[in-house]
Amino acid sequence: MAKRKQPEKPETPEKEKPKGTAKPAAVRTAAQVQTTGSVLDIFAEALAALNGKDWKRAVTLFESVIEQDDLPEISGRARQFLAIARQKAQPEKDDGGDQDPYLQAVVAKNRGDFERALELAKKGDKGGKDDRFAYLVASIHALENRTEEAAEALSRAVELNSKNRIHAFHDADFNGLRNNRDYRHLFGLS
Repeated sequence: MAKRKQPEKPETPEKEKPKGTAKPAAVRTAAQVQTTGSVLDIFAEALAALNGKDWKRAVTLFESVIEQDDLPEISGRARQFLAIARQKAQPEKDDGGDQDPYLQAVVAKNRGDFERALELAKKGDKGGKDDRFAYLVASIHALENRTEEAAEALSRAVELNSKNRIHAFHDADFNGLRNNRDYRHLFGLS
């Protein structure tokens, strides 16, 4: 007679391990991140801090990304976010906490809200003497394929500060305008 196989005993699940005392990623300090992660990890944590409205931590982490500077594309974007985080980290002003209209306009432009960005630029550039606003307006018009308005605003920005010609030459926002033979002179091209 053949012996019958006895059913195998089901494996007993291991007891759940008690949860450790490790801090979640969002609570690690900048020094811990620097020693354990790459620039992209630091950048991701900085963005998380920015989204979580932890302005001071975001400033520290974005500064760390910029210092390491092994990825220029990332450090360039980090500089933009750093400016926003620094502004938010500052205590509100006594005059009602009004924010810098230029920074507000840049944020609106980056979000794709060109109408709001133009409104803020016009409001902020009282007297038409600030080349930053003229350049920003030119950039927005160029992105909207409004070449005549873009050329006029860029011409004004260059008139106010000749360095804007160099910035525009390298700025992807002006690709269409730069390739238009009628406006190549604005970029120092013939």
